[in-house]
Amino acid sequence: MKSTITVNSSFQKKIDNIEVKVLGGVKERLEDIAQTAVSLSPVDTGAYVTSFSYRVGAGRPRGKDSGNRPTATNAQGQMSEGYDNLMQDLTKVKKIEDLDNLELRNRSPHAEDVEYGEEWFKTDGYFVFSQLRNIYG
Repeated sequence: MKSTITVNSSFQKKIDNIEVKVLGGVKERLEDIAQTAVSLSPVDTGAYVTSFSYRVGAGRPRGKDSGNRPTATNAQGQMSEGYDNLMQDLTKVKKIEDLDNLELRNRSPHAEDVEYGEEWFKTDGYFVFSQLRNIYG
């Protein structure tokens, strides 16, 4: 037995419109998360703050090493670069299904040290991801 369902075109337009609005709202929230992540991040060489990425489908994560990098002379510039990188990642989100496996990550070699302060001489840890979970759930 074979069945066919025809969807009224005006109904489909309404569904498409809802999807656009939902996706727009989610992307705004992801932009807020990106801004907060960058704001909470320490900037010494800039390697950590520019190593954030949103994993959207396949792709190679950013992971910059701070070894042999000079101290950043423009911390705000490094933070802007980190935020711009994340916004570039979000341009890959075209439909709701792209959000199925979206993940914020930081693959700098010293990300755990920055987060938890283990074997880190600067602080006991910045807890960037912990703070993001507290703020955004």
